[in-house]
Amino acid sequence: MAHRREAGRREDLIEAATAIVRDSGFGAASVKAVTARAGMSAGSLYSYTAGLDDLLAEVFRRIAGAEMAAVDQAVAAAEPADATGRLIAVIEMFATRALRGGRFAWALLVEPVGRAIDEERLIYRRGYAGILTEIVMHGVREGEFAPQDPRITAAGLVGAIGEALAGPLAPVTIDDDVPDAIVAAITALCLRAVGARSASDTTSRAGSADPRGE
Repeated sequence: MAHRREAGRREDLIEAATAIVRDSGFGAASVKAVTARAGMSAGSLYSYTAGLDDLLAEVFRRIAGAEMAAVDQAVAAAEPADATGRLIAVIEMFATRALRGGRFAWALLVEPVGRAIDEERLIYRRGYAGILTEIVMHGVREGEFAPQDPRITAAGLVGAIGEALAGPLAPVTIDDDVPDAIVAAITALCLRAVGARSASDTTSRAGSADPRGE
């Protein structure tokens, strides 16, 4: 009984921290803010977790796991199911969710945080790189993509997509109201990067609409 009560309290803290991160980022999830939202005293956080870093790392793992599951499902359902179709599915799912997430996506992808979350973020990025490596490898093998080192390409794609959406150079803001054009532009960039046979057609379609709607 005591163990279930302790687990329940920890879940309350995780839910409170998750809500704060979604609204305002990891920086806003202080001990005081999290415990207040969970209806507990500040000291109680240390009774049910190993500390704030431990709690926020768990929040990141759960959020990242949900994002990764959405991408996995998109890849599995891709039509056509060739390498190009699967690559487009990854980019569209990831980019669309990031644009909808706004500040939350920034927190997940690039917000300056402590070591514990940085380590989780690296695991998260490696997961995407692994998915993309397999897709690029398949595309090269089947002649859909130009010959290349799939691992290097995958790492580059992860960086390019993240930078375009939430990095310090990103031209995208949470106020953008034309996400489809932005996703199309990022998709075209990635297809050109892998040397996809259909890259020219996709680039043409993506370039026909200005991401700013101007």
